[in-house]
Amino acid sequence: MKNITLHKSNEIVRGGDKLSVHGKRLVNAIYYLIQTNVNNGNIRAIENATYIPLEFPYLRKMLGLEKTESYIKEIESAFTELQQPIQLNNFKNPRDGKLYKWYSISMISEASWSINNNKKIAYIALAPLIKWIMINTNEGNFTPLELIPTINKLRTKYAMKLYEYLKSFGNYRYLDIPQSHLMRLFGIDEDNKTYKYYSDLKRLLERQMKELVKKSDLKELELDDTKELKKEKVFRIYINPKAAKKTAKQKDIINALKALTIKKF
Repeated sequence: MKNITLHKSNEIVRGGDKLSVHGKRLVNAIYYLIQTNVNNGNIRAIENATYIPLEFPYLRKMLGLEKTESYIKEIESAFTELQQPIQLNNFKNPRDGKLYKWYSISMISEASWSINNNKKIAYIALAPLIKWIMINTNEGNFTPLELIPTINKLRTKYAMKLYEYLKSFGNYRYLDIPQSHLMRLFGIDEDNKTYKYYSDLKRLLERQMKELVKKSDLKELELDDTKELKKEKVFRIYINPKAAKKTAKQKDIINALKALTIKKF
């Protein structure tokens, strides 16, 4: 399969979610379908469509289910996941122009599939705000991501999220991520017993970084966990030692998000 470059808005890239690997791949599949239509001049058709059709061969390929017999069940499960809320941080809503410290929204409100002319086709109703964000790839900041061969070859949901997040700050040498922010980014609840302690979260992060170094273009990742920010431990991840900008501290992250310019409806 040819390489696919997705221009994904930083609002979604930097948001937190609890999506599985298939759920994250499904988001990218929907995103790419819309992006392709927009690039081909079909923006009005997407804007006016109540339901967006996705053929099963396309979904199987994008979700990596071509050799999976239970692919229908997996696709249904992924659609169900997308009806659960995702969290957007420091999000400037284009409808009212306000900056929200926290914003919760479901990506799709409806999902179904049927057989038309012997073809299995899924139909989804995107949340209007999510559709707007996906359509307007030239508004605000976005991150170019290589789906094939990079993202779809990552084997965990944490590695996928970390890769997209770090790529959105690729022009910095390093990034400081407080423990609480990393947990929100990964969709880990505060009462999660598996990653209750800082040392457990560190091991999880190290595993994902190791996979990214092996499978992605982020070959120079390094971790420094000796920093603290307001008595909270911080993971300092070195991204690109040759970058012109030195650091993307937490305040820089927030300011970058505040600077997003999204026109109102």
